[in-house]
Parts: sequence; structure tokens; C-alpha cells
Amino acid sequence: MPKPKSYTPEEARAMFLDQLRATKEYWLKAPRQTESERMDGLIFSILVMFDGGTMGMPAMDIRLAPHPDDKAYKISEGEQWFKPGQLINDCQLHEQWYNQNPNAAPAKK
Repeated sequence: MPKPKSYTPEEARAMFLDQLRATKEYWLKAPRQTESERMDGLIFSILVMFDGGTMGMPAMDIRLAPHPDDKAYKISEGEQWFKPGQLINDCQLHEQWYNQNPNAAPAKK
């Protein structure tokens, strides 16, 4: 039996992309749902993946990575800017999806 080891970045990336493909296929074939409901379901499922609710994968951080010149440019334009490394999913994003999108409704089962 091989000694257990951590997944490599390439293995984790492949798992993530495979889960996205499977999720896409699921929502493409979702019966009795409108196109809009399927799109909401797809987005919700992707957010669940980032939140760590997908079997086999942990939660993932989403950190902002603006261009190094963005801050100075935005300030010169009188606009707000994004901080590098700012974490935007220090919450359960999938719960926020319907809270901040009142026109979306949870997918019918």
C-alpha cells in the first residue's frame, strides 16, 4: 500500500475542474426546470464547491489579485480600489446567493 501524501496542485486542480464539468452536466440535464432555474442552480453549486460542501474537496479561498497599478490609477480617477489578497468568501457564499438575489429562487427538487 502506498504511503499517504497530500494532493499536488495539479491533482487538486484536476479534481476541481472535473467537479465543475460534472456539475455543468447535471444542471444541463435538470428536469422540469427553466433555463434561469438551471443557471441559478449551477451558480449555487459552484458556490457550494468554494464553501467546501462538495464531497472530496475542502473549502477554497477566493482572494482578489488586482494589477499592481490599479490602486494608483483608481485613486487618480477618484474611484475605489481593491486591496490585494482581500478574502471575499469569509462566509458561506452559497447562502449569500439567494439572500442577495431575491429574483432567484432555490431550485425545485
